Amino acid sequence: MASTISCPISKWIPAPSSKERLDYIQLVNLDLSRFDDLEGRQELARDFYKAFTEEGFLTLSGHGISEEVWAQQMDLAYTTMTLPPEEKALYEVTPEEDKQGIYAGFKEAGGKGFHREIDFYNMLLNGSKERIHPPHLNPYMEETRKVMLHVRDDIQRKLLILLAMCLEMPEEELLATHKPGLSSSEYYRYMSYSPLSEEATIKSRGLFMPGHADWGTFSILFSQPVCALQVLDKTGVFKWVEYIPNVMIVNIGQCLELLTGGLFRATIHRVVTPPQDQKKELRVGIFYFSRPNDDLLIEPLRNSPVLRRLGFDKPLDPNITYTATGFLEAKKNGYLKPDFDFDRPRDAKLHSDPFREGDSFSVLAKPLVAVPGIS
Repeated sequence: MASTISCPISKWIPAPSSKERLDYIQLVNLDLSRFDDLEGRQELARDFYKAFTEEGFLTLSGHGISEEVWAQQMDLAYTTMTLPPEEKALYEVTPEEDKQGIYAGFKEAGGKGFHREIDFYNMLLNGSKERIHPPHLNPYMEETRKVMLHVRDDIQRKLLILLAMCLEMPEEELLATHKPGLSSSEYYRYMSYSPLSEEATIKSRGLFMPGHADWGTFSILFSQPVCALQVLDKTGVFKWVEYIPNVMIVNIGQCLELLTGGLFRATIHRVVTPPQDQKKELRVGIFYFSRPNDDLLIEPLRNSPVLRRLGFDKPLDPNITYTATGFLEAKKNGYLKPDFDFDRPRDAKLHSDPFREGDSFSVLAKPLVAVPGIS
């Protein structure tokens, strides 16, 4: 049940749905309420395989988070992301923490990698319990922690078991690659995208976040009513993701792509300026980022008969094998971060790209598997 503790929490009011005719991508839905039934689980595994070998995105229903708890989390996210800048500054990650790979608190204002209109607040699942949160969150941290652990220990666990079924591996072996407490970069995030000014829209090419692939295993998003997320489909066209209330959206990241030798491809996606009738809305969201154990070697899983049978048992990058921690550091510096926005060509004189600013991996800033629309 949601808390009844009195606290200055603002009510999040969903933006009206866009009435524009948008080209939506058709995504497979997994109803996790069928997971405990053997036949239902087998069907879920087949749908999981189809979704992640084709579009790389799917939706989740039957995830076990009630509408009441969902609404409370959105209220907390909205309140957190609309704090005044001077209050946010008290809870920012420090440059020293960033260098150590501690991604907790608010991002540094105007920091590397993001436009100023993007802001987020990270809560590490395995971080220090002594970390101070904004006061309005404290009465709700126990309940928020329950949601975080539910996503990790129930939803992620089910996704990993379905992955094991697809790869014909013992589920215990695959679950061991994501042991609770062994990832230092696994976090739950509140995030916001403030409307772009006309000048900022031109400078950014209308991109809050340019086309990219996430670096981890799974990225899990609480669905958002402001349309802005686009997915590069298998025909090489960016399509919109449609809002469905109380449904989660899941995509795979490059760790899973590397662990499966490219059988499951990390999905290219981006966040763009919303349609005209939502352009002035604040877009608030909640995310969970799934990570492998810090010391796991990110190479094809050796005990999968499926990867061997289909020829996906060779490393995608024969020159280097990272641990999960090393892979994150390489990604931060430009490894596998090419410009995917071929439909919005970048003019260095007109456009800015903070996402790739300061990257040092320019030679290796290329995908390891073929990407539709990219030569």
